[in-house]
Amino acid sequence: MLNMRLAKRMWVGLGVLLLIGGVGVARQANAQAVVKIGQIEAQTGPTATYGWMSSQGAKLAVKEINDAGGFQVAGKPYKLELIQMDTRGEPREATVQFKKFMEDGVKFVFGPFLSNVFNSIEPIANLHNGKFLMFAGATAAHSLLGTPNHDYLLHTFNWDSGPSGFGTLMVAQLKKQGVKRVAMLFQNDAFGKVAADIYSKLFKDAGIELRIELFEPGTKDFSASLAKMAADKPDYLFPGYSDAVLYDIVRQATETGLFKKFFIVRGSIGPALKNKDAIDDYMAYVPKYFESAEKTEKATSKFIAEYKTFYKREFPYDQAPLCASSCYDHVYMLVNAMKAAESVDDVAKIKKALMSTPYDGLWKIKYDETGEVIFKFDLVQVKRGGAISVISIDPIK
Repeated sequence: MLNMRLAKRMWVGLGVLLLIGGVGVARQANAQAVVKIGQIEAQTGPTATYGWMSSQGAKLAVKEINDAGGFQVAGKPYKLELIQMDTRGEPREATVQFKKFMEDGVKFVFGPFLSNVFNSIEPIANLHNGKFLMFAGATAAHSLLGTPNHDYLLHTFNWDSGPSGFGTLMVAQLKKQGVKRVAMLFQNDAFGKVAADIYSKLFKDAGIELRIELFEPGTKDFSASLAKMAADKPDYLFPGYSDAVLYDIVRQATETGLFKKFFIVRGSIGPALKNKDAIDDYMAYVPKYFESAEKTEKATSKFIAEYKTFYKREFPYDQAPLCASSCYDHVYMLVNAMKAAESVDDVAKIKKALMSTPYDGLWKIKYDETGEVIFKFDLVQVKRGGAISVISIDPIK
């Protein structure tokens, strides 16, 4: 009798254990798996302008997707885990961080925007070709698209030249205005020389005469160069390529009366507004003029409102356009591509889906056959007194 009672208790205990185990297995089956995304950008330091907003936008997109319950791929639920590394613009630091991503099996890396950082991690990335995807905004990434050992590479910031390049389309706008002659004043560095080569051809193809003058890094007094270029009586001055020098150039050009019309690529409208009573015309490439888009585009208005709520600060209108690179929209594009590919780890299938499906979010975006991004952008024109007009240019057919 005692043995029968003991056996009964044992069977009941075993049943409870099996029931608990079954519940555990069911919970494990229903638990959401995690897809890791790495981001490698300068969030602090002197070059943080080119990574801070990208980092902010990516984090907001991940929060929105996860708060909505995540997403499903081939019937299985997933959430995103964003791992952000602050390179501070230091190539050595970025190399260590990127190696860590590869060791941890991160299959999707957003960034970098800075070419010096990209160049430092590119040889390591080649060793992992075919195992991950990189969404890089760096200028240096463009020339490597479609080349051997770079299947992993996508370029996320619109390129200057080519049929859909913002430089090509902006030069076309100058041609429409009947411009005959332009003076180009750029810094004598690697990108300055590349830009000179790019725009020499673009202006030549447009039938516009271009004169090029290069200044040395650290230059503060541009009076000699400006006087030399003004002697040719160009219709516009094309200075570049960052606000750090644009403020000095535009101020000195207007104070001397040598130039009052400016054509800016890769700049901002800040120098124009600072000298609004001295300029006649100022044309700037802006990936998105948020001040205007907020009033007319539902997606932009939503993004700005959610940014303010999440970060509990005012929206950074001046830096927000840099969110075009490896940022908010690209997180959503990646999730859509994983759904279409029915995989979260087959990077070849996911890349194919990314390159075959346009996306309409904050920006209207698609990739060409090499992995170069094409997106809708704004040409912002500032006239004397600060009057602003915006021409939206959509190269996506």
